[in-house]
Order: sequence, then structure tokens, then C-alpha cells
Amino acid sequence: MLAFRLTGLPDSRLPLYLYCVGTQEEKGLHRPDGFPVYQLFLSRGEGQFRIPGKGTWTMGAGQLFIVEPGVAHEYVPHSKTSGELGYIGIGGASAKSVLQSTGLLQIEPCHISGFEIIWSRMTNLWHALDQGATEMWNTSTLIYQLILDIAQSKNPSDVVSVGIGSSTAQGETITYSNRESDPGKDALIRAVALMHTHYQDDLLLKHVADAVGYSVQHLNRLFHQHYDVTGHQYMQRLRLQKASEWLDKHPRASVREAAETVGMEVNYFIRMYKREFGETPGKGIKHRNQLQI
Repeated sequence: MLAFRLTGLPDSRLPLYLYCVGTQEEKGLHRPDGFPVYQLFLSRGEGQFRIPGKGTWTMGAGQLFIVEPGVAHEYVPHSKTSGELGYIGIGGASAKSVLQSTGLLQIEPCHISGFEIIWSRMTNLWHALDQGATEMWNTSTLIYQLILDIAQSKNPSDVVSVGIGSSTAQGETITYSNRESDPGKDALIRAVALMHTHYQDDLLLKHVADAVGYSVQHLNRLFHQHYDVTGHQYMQRLRLQKASEWLDKHPRASVREAAETVGMEVNYFIRMYKREFGETPGKGIKHRNQLQI
């Protein structure tokens, strides 16, 4: 699996840019607030995408599904299958027009011929980013070429239909028009914003640091100065707090579902949850159900 990988703050002159890329094992994905940019999902398994108010679609191996920015969605893998779900986040003022003009912005999954070639291109892009070998302007060119290749590989029998709802450019990128005189504070603000946006993803502190242009050590010093915790501890507490809030809204959910909702492995989630709140999530669920009864 390729950990969730963010790129740095994009140049405002870029009409199309890569926001993130990675893969994950087949597990549940819950995004009640949507995602900041367009998401291109590539499937090596089988599951269902559900968009409230729009419908539910089954997505099989070798298919592509695109979700627009700010659109709430949920992905549930089929329990009897195993595979991977790849994702590419694309932002920029021209992202919507490029995806629409290439016929990719449709309301249902579509088959991709030469799927493994596209998957390989995605993983190569991830490795290039992880090794620091690709600059933002170069990735803009690469992602545009990848979109064209995907469009060319799309099964001709898939009929292009209207995109999912209407999207807004608001929130597509995190920018600050009034730059703070303290660059460290500006970097910390962006780091915290990224954590709150991506607490469900396999987001590493190293990638957060890369995205804000600081080393992990320097970013940790900033977190210590302002929050008296390391960046990792801040992100972990955020995930546990989000899990607790999610369980309040879903008292009949399982511990596994709660862990997957915040992107944590189940056993580790149970240990950290007990350390943070003084009880296991299972006891918390039981207590919530008793109160409901």
C-alpha cells in the first residue's frame, strides 16, 4: 500500500495540479463533508460508493469513479473480496473543465482498458513525489497527461452523463491571502488545516511537513510551542476525538467501523482510545446503547 501522499502548497498560477495520491487496502471510507478537490478512484477490488441524495453504485476491478469537491460520500468494500483502492486528488481552476471536456466527469463508474498501465503510472507518480524528484510544475504536466491517457483508455461503451451536482471552487485549496509575518505560524496553521481535512487518511507527519515546507523536527517544535504536544500526538488526539464524536452519532456501530472511519488499525485504535478516554471503545459503545435504551 502507498501511504497517503500530499504535495506542497500549489503555485497560484497553476490551472491544474496534483493535490494527493496513494492507495489503501479495501476498507470503509466515510466522508460526510466531502473532500477539498476532485478525487479519481481506481479500483482493484469491488465495493459500493454511496452519495447521499444521488444514489449508490457498485464499483468493480478495473474501474474509475470520480467524486467532485465538497460532495459527501461513502465507500463500502464487499466483504468477500480483497484488493486496493487507488486515489488521485486533483485541484485547480481548470480541473472541472478538463475532466468534463475529456468525458470523465460522469455520475457512475466506468471501465478502463489497460487499467494496470494507468495504475502503474499512478504508483510511479507517488514514488517520484516520495523521493522528492518531482516539482509542482512538473506534476501539473504529468497529471494532465495522465487525465488524457485515462480518457483515451475509457471504455467507449460508457456513456458520458452529467456530473455529480454542481461544485464550487471554495475550499478547493488552502491559501492565505494575508500572509503572516511569522512564517512558522503560517506553516503551523496550514499543517493543522491539513490534519483536520485528512484525519481519515493514512497521512504521515513527514508528508504534512513536506507539504508546508518544513522538516519534521522543525514542525514538531512549532507544535510543542503552541499546543505542548508533538505533531503526531496532535494528529492522534484529533483522530480519537473524531472517532468519539462519530460513535456518539452511530451508537450501534462496531469498534472496527469507528477505527476505519478515522483511518486507524483496530487494535492500535483500541489501545490509544483507552489511553485517551480511560475506557475501551467497546465499553463506550455499550454505555451509549444502555443510555439509548
